Amino acid sequence: MSKISPIIYYVLAALALVLGFYACEEDDDVGPGLEISEISRLYVSFEEYGTTDERADTNIRIIQPADSTVFTFRESHVSQAQGGGPIYFNPYVKTIFQASANREEVTNGLDTVISAVEVQQTGRLNNVGNGIRSRYYSQVKGFVYHAATRSLLAVNGEGTDAGIYVVDNPRSTGNQKQPYKKLVNENLNMWGAAYESDRLFTSKISAPAGIYMFQNLTTMPVRASDSVATLNPVRTFRIEGASEKLRGLSYDTIKNVMAIAEMGDGTTVGSGRILIFDDFSSLIEGNTDVIKPSRVITGPNTGLISPVDVAIDMRASGVYLYVADREAKKVSRFRYRDEGNVEPADVIDTSGLLYGRTPVGLALDARDDSTLDR
Repeated sequence: MSKISPIIYYVLAALALVLGFYACEEDDDVGPGLEISEISRLYVSFEEYGTTDERADTNIRIIQPADSTVFTFRESHVSQAQGGGPIYFNPYVKTIFQASANREEVTNGLDTVISAVEVQQTGRLNNVGNGIRSRYYSQVKGFVYHAATRSLLAVNGEGTDAGIYVVDNPRSTGNQKQPYKKLVNENLNMWGAAYESDRLFTSKISAPAGIYMFQNLTTMPVRASDSVATLNPVRTFRIEGASEKLRGLSYDTIKNVMAIAEMGDGTTVGSGRILIFDDFSSLIEGNTDVIKPSRVITGPNTGLISPVDVAIDMRASGVYLYVADREAKKVSRFRYRDEGNVEPADVIDTSGLLYGRTPVGLALDARDDSTLDR
């Protein structure tokens, strides 16, 4: 058997290392020309829906990079939802999940789809099948993904089907439509979802307003006959001074900051609020069930009227907090350390957009080495 010369051996070894490097880089799903530390994509969900002979209506737009000095939409997409509602992205499944707005005037309240949209390596979006459909997804207000069990947890916020529904392997939509766990309680009124260490947080939008905390949902036993269990929060926190107009929330587990959007009166500029809780884990680990925001972004300079969702850049180096305002029809970028009557660092006015103009949900994909274990 012939031997490989030392020179050829080292050339082949070097080539293998280079190919291995590029293969690993491709698996990072960062897109061409981007390092993992530069990933910063903000997906914005829009409520409008319709059809046109000119082009498909838009219910998702992308700001990329979201932390760039140029804050503008780069791409648009139409998912399977007949008008967008809450939106969520998880890098483990490289998929965006978007609930339907399910507006009576558009769908007669019958669009109960959860859209699944694949995020390709280039950052482009591609619809997966026909989405996840079940009558239980009538009022979906938030999502989280549990990587250990490959489960999507959908928060159905109100009505007789209020609860949290656990969907197995959500990217494989195929014939799998129904949740494998139905954790229900029609007395719960909820909005949004944030996840940390097997604890799920939602906004409590009934009096007294605050935060529900649930725990160990994926391991909760259910009845064998119908996969149903009664859902009860482990703890309920009342937010001092908060109204029942609390909406989406975002928990930055790296900087330990929780932010919650609170709609204003619907007409007055500056009446909307972003409630910020620094050192959030310490607040909820205490004995009190009443918590108070450490900072509030509000006032005429903020331009906030009816903020419905918020997203914090969870990277250790992240400095921005993004807000979707349904009534003002704006996507605003604040610094997450902001407080009081401050102007946003940047604003996109969506009122003049031809296709989709009412932003109602945000999903931020911002990754670097500091987020690998998140």
